[in-house]
Amino acid sequence: MNKKIFYIVFLLLFITNYSHLSANILDNKKRLVKNSNYFSNYLSGSLSLQKNDSQKAYSFFENIENLGIYHSEFNLKYIETLVNNGKIEEAYIFIKKLDKSYQSLYPFNLILFVYDFKKERYSKLKNYISLPKQSPSDPLLFEFYQNLGLWIDLSNKNTEELNKKINRSNSTFKNVSLTQKILINLYLDNQKNIDLYFNEISNKKELGRYNYFYLSYYLEKNNKDKINSIINQNLEISSENLLFKQLFLDSRENKFYKIDKFYKRKNIDHGLAELFYLFANFYQNYEQVQISNFYLNLGEYLNPNFLSNKILKVENLIILNNLEQSEKEIQIIEKLGREFYWYANLTRLRFLPNINTEKQINLLENFLKNNNFFVSEKYFELANFVRANKNYSKSIELYQKSIALKKDIRDGDWIYYYNLAISQERAGAWENAEKSFLQALKISPKQPEVLNYLAYSWLEKKINLDKAKEMLVEAVNISKGRGYILDSLGWAYFLLKDFDKAEEILQTAYEKEPSEAVIYDHYGDVLWTNGKEIQARYVWQNAIKLKNIEQDLKESINKKIIFGLEDANKNKS
Repeated sequence: MNKKIFYIVFLLLFITNYSHLSANILDNKKRLVKNSNYFSNYLSGSLSLQKNDSQKAYSFFENIENLGIYHSEFNLKYIETLVNNGKIEEAYIFIKKLDKSYQSLYPFNLILFVYDFKKERYSKLKNYISLPKQSPSDPLLFEFYQNLGLWIDLSNKNTEELNKKINRSNSTFKNVSLTQKILINLYLDNQKNIDLYFNEISNKKELGRYNYFYLSYYLEKNNKDKINSIINQNLEISSENLLFKQLFLDSRENKFYKIDKFYKRKNIDHGLAELFYLFANFYQNYEQVQISNFYLNLGEYLNPNFLSNKILKVENLIILNNLEQSEKEIQIIEKLGREFYWYANLTRLRFLPNINTEKQINLLENFLKNNNFFVSEKYFELANFVRANKNYSKSIELYQKSIALKKDIRDGDWIYYYNLAISQERAGAWENAEKSFLQALKISPKQPEVLNYLAYSWLEKKINLDKAKEMLVEAVNISKGRGYILDSLGWAYFLLKDFDKAEEILQTAYEKEPSEAVIYDHYGDVLWTNGKEIQARYVWQNAIKLKNIEQDLKESINKKIIFGLEDANKNKS
């Protein structure tokens, strides 16, 4: 999400209650803005914030802090800068200097809420999130306020009202109610409910993180057998969760103390911090990265010990292209254990500039030689990076190592053979690629990506045309008509000389995928073949205007526009 949209979201929520601020502010504001120092610092700070450099923005904005009394947009920018720099107390003091009407306005109210919550001034909290007064237009924010209400009741020891709300809660957002029930019952030490709710998450892959809280609880009870049981029971389900994998390694080395360092269930601040972390993830998923960072930093203020949460911050900073700050966070993450070390160095390889690619790949390969757990998955991750950088021979080597290290083949492992096949096909080793595609389908026969890639490869080679068409019909049905697979099916009909059927399908693909140059090319070909030469040239002309078109394809289409399909193909041959 870009900065413009970020401020629009904030301003829309802010402006509903802003109209009653006194009008005489305008004259004072004009006098301040005319001052060259104010103007220079405000402009420089705004530009720095637009470039996602909060540290530099702060160095400018702190010089003009008193502008906030008169300038609402500055207030939004300044508090974002303060929160991004972890200066929550400074943000709190700044807001308290403003007109009191700001104190119930989003996002100012969240800063006040978090600060007073941590200072145990619980009686003030309801004033900050008065739902009728706020009327938030953001459904995520409305949901967030409702869950903050649970933590207000918990902090005020209002357990009767809390239990009523928990039993009534039915979030429209997936798994929110369940995670809050877990965290609140951990705080209350209600073992019956804790076990009940953790049974609910045991088969939910997306909630693998919450097994950590379960482990922490039984570590406090000094029940190491239960800890090992939980880890072994959930390892496969949570195998993609970095935190859980690291806990598995720590438990094998009897480093149980590491489980307890991130989170203390009896610390109510830590429970609330997890709510902020959860919603920071939601906002990232909705591509509202600045808001995600805002929530993440408030959560970090409540619980600075949960260092693995910095992974989300690294992802956000990379999206915002703040690579210098992301490296600082990576340096913290890589010290948390072997799984985090791998993540940190793979992230450097994938995203950070000034990295010696060959040296970094060697570092990661040497790391894998000295480790015994989760190695197959890591070779696969490294192979994916190498393939994306078009080093197909090296990626083949890494994929083959990854597959060789698998103890048994599961349904989800088709992707290993599929990616290997793509590298083999790109490297010109077609016979091996075909075998790998077929092996992927043997493991999981109804994967539309595999069916499409293999079938389209046959079409390009003008072999197995009828079989390719059958596979593509199946792939279209499974994928519910994805545009690029429809294109392959349309092209199969074209090669089988069923031009009317080909035109019908390719037109649908063309309408579904308006940015795919290959589809334009195919659709133009069938239009020309069916005597619709004007329409064909129109489609081809639109194709060469696309930003993502490859140069070879662009040159080929240009020849068709100039010479027509038949003569262009003759010149090509």
